[in-house]
Amino acid sequence: MSAEPARPKGASLEDEFQKKALASGRVMVNQLAILVKVAQMHDLKNEAVVNSAQALLGTISPFFEDKKSVSLNLIGEYLFIEDVRIKYNVEDFANFDFLAGAFRKRKLGSLIFNPLVDADQLILFVNIFLAAQTDTDDAHHDLALRIGASGVSGISTEELKAPRAEDESERIIDAARAAARAYVRVVLRVKELFEAIALGEPADIRKLKRAVQSLIDSVYKSEDVLLKLSAIRRQEDLFPRHFVNVCVLSLLIGKQTGLSKYHMARLGMAALLHDIGLENRPREPGEEAFESLADHPRAGVQTILKLKGLNEAAVSAMIVAYEHHRNVDGTGYPKAVETKDLSVYSRIVRIADNYDAVTSSGIFGSEAIPPERALRLMSGRAGSYYDRELLDKFVSAMGLYPVGSFVMLSDGRPAVVVSPGKGKDRPSRPLVAALVDEGGAEFLDLSGKDGGCKLSIAGTLDPQRYGVNVSRYLFLD
Repeated sequence: MSAEPARPKGASLEDEFQKKALASGRVMVNQLAILVKVAQMHDLKNEAVVNSAQALLGTISPFFEDKKSVSLNLIGEYLFIEDVRIKYNVEDFANFDFLAGAFRKRKLGSLIFNPLVDADQLILFVNIFLAAQTDTDDAHHDLALRIGASGVSGISTEELKAPRAEDESERIIDAARAAARAYVRVVLRVKELFEAIALGEPADIRKLKRAVQSLIDSVYKSEDVLLKLSAIRRQEDLFPRHFVNVCVLSLLIGKQTGLSKYHMARLGMAALLHDIGLENRPREPGEEAFESLADHPRAGVQTILKLKGLNEAAVSAMIVAYEHHRNVDGTGYPKAVETKDLSVYSRIVRIADNYDAVTSSGIFGSEAIPPERALRLMSGRAGSYYDRELLDKFVSAMGLYPVGSFVMLSDGRPAVVVSPGKGKDRPSRPLVAALVDEGGAEFLDLSGKDGGCKLSIAGTLDPQRYGVNVSRYLFLD
């Protein structure tokens, strides 16, 4: 009998298991999702079902070398193998979203496999899984009873647990921190992309795609934090921050529109790369700079063609790079040979790009205009420059007084808008930080919910006239 290979010095069983979980978790989720999908379409004896079950078994079985059982767990929005969160790529969105949704519908928190599981049991389990009740309080109980009656011995389940109040509070804090990390990470990845392009090196954007994935997760969990980050105006990292801000704002519109996570991933990458043709632009205003600006949609398509790792998202990114300065009425640039409808991604990015450009110091240092005025100007061009329905959704997401607006309250105090607010009055009654002495702030919810603040916004102010840096008030709460 050959000797068992020695474990690396300092490595533990838990270390080895974590490596295995990180390496195989994504594959397991994809295979299980595929097995469920093909079982919906084919007879259980169909070759596609059998092959899918055998492939899944091949991924599960190695875990039993380290543990007597292994569980696939749904915790919040994420899937875990034991306590190891499964990381996935943009291309995996559809399968991860499908499986997480299927777990939630059946109130399934954990799917536990043991060494008795085989391909036949996997097929039988999936048949039970599809037949079980969904969207009821007894959904998991029904699933567990069916498994027990079937004689499946290699698979068991545990019910999805509702988070405790204190757990929910911690989750919100963790989500806010994760959103901030995701934003900063994408900015860094964009800067790395710029450096590679400037050096003429082949740019591999797989890390950028993973960073965008985290940003998409944060749009669903901590939208307010991303709005605050996108409202910060400073010259440091202005250009890469513009890329990321347009990505964030586009994703917010996509969320309001109800795009699937698959399409959110496509939209996110396309929005992030929309201005990539400007990376080699002249840095100072002038005729050469104007020509470069006018030509950057074509330059963007050429740059995207050279990127490595974009795969099927490349087509969407190239279309958006080319179309994002064209208007819904057919005007704009580059001039089209024939008028055609813009892609939905291009129409979304057109709104996000214009808003971020005019409310910041601009690509060439043009004077910024206040956020609420920008929305008014854009609303006046709904139906000609911008898709009217998508612009309405953008205003709904941002509020009539977007985050970063400097306003006067009805009691005469100046305030900074820090969140669009909640409820049906959200567009006109945001959360604000009313300025107090020594740079402090009093946070007020102008919605007046639950007998709260009855103040309203009387008008807008120029922060420069008051010497106020609105960015410093966005993260005081």
